[in-house]
Amino acid sequence: MHRRALLSAGLTGLAATAGCLGPGFGSGCTRGTDFRLQTTSDADTADAASDPLETLSPPERTAVDDARRGAHPTLWVPDTGSEPFEDADYVATGGAYLTVETSIVETVQRTGYDISLDYDAEATVPADARRVAFADLPAVDRAALFAALGYPNTRELDRFDRARAISIGGTLAYPDDEAEARSELVPDPNYDYVRIRGSEFRLQVTDTRTVTMERRRIETRTVAESVADFAAHVHERRGIDLDEHDLSAAQREIIESAIEDGYDECAPYSEPYADLQRLFGRQVTRVTDDGDGVVSTPGEDAPEEIDYANYENQWYAVSMSEYVA
Repeated sequence: MHRRALLSAGLTGLAATAGCLGPGFGSGCTRGTDFRLQTTSDADTADAASDPLETLSPPERTAVDDARRGAHPTLWVPDTGSEPFEDADYVATGGAYLTVETSIVETVQRTGYDISLDYDAEATVPADARRVAFADLPAVDRAALFAALGYPNTRELDRFDRARAISIGGTLAYPDDEAEARSELVPDPNYDYVRIRGSEFRLQVTDTRTVTMERRRIETRTVAESVADFAAHVHERRGIDLDEHDLSAAQREIIESAIEDGYDECAPYSEPYADLQRLFGRQVTRVTDDGDGVVSTPGEDAPEEIDYANYENQWYAVSMSEYVA
């Protein structure tokens, strides 16, 4: 999602309370905030809030396609790794926007094989090394590797092309003895290197342990069939209409300055800004009784974060962050 910031030239009266006002790191603050609002169109919101189906991992793409055709696809996932679709709140495909839900329908205890995959652009692969391309591995191994690596999307895999060195750890596990018997990676790998996106990764099995494998059913639900409808859906669930709130004059100055240039304030923060922190779903950082420090809302009490704000009939993407010099 988009995250931007805010700066007010009209809040000089709050400077004594807030500590200092200035352009971020150039202000001399030891701790400060950067708060911005950036205009967002329906298309901007839709793009930022969703993942195109073609950018997901192959197992995730296949599961979504099958689910949309009325099938009941499942994926086997070891409990030691990430769940499929963990970072994809919404999926865009064919002009529609979907949510994907996974539910556990079966669990089994299996042997898990801890592995390491290491790449060094400066290293030379020995001439006698046993090598295999990822695409040439058996389907059971490709599925196990995708699960072990957390179902990386295309953006994550693109990093492989740019990196000079990569070290990855994970756990390979197979749902039954038949699947494990077809593996060429466990218990003793047939290969020393696996080629992923053109990079040769040194493969090693480092340990074994018992893991729980979860069979997860994949289901999809269409939430919108147009960009405008999807943007409205996102704004309703992750946005706030500032025109419906009784903002103080100082808070309106902060908002309007944010839209223009960005707002920066040194800690300890002013009360108008601290109240905006709560309104935007951030942990509230307030001035302490002695005026010399800050206190934050405990994590368990933090409100739900707001990503979009409507102000005077225009939607903005919200960015609210803190820095320490």
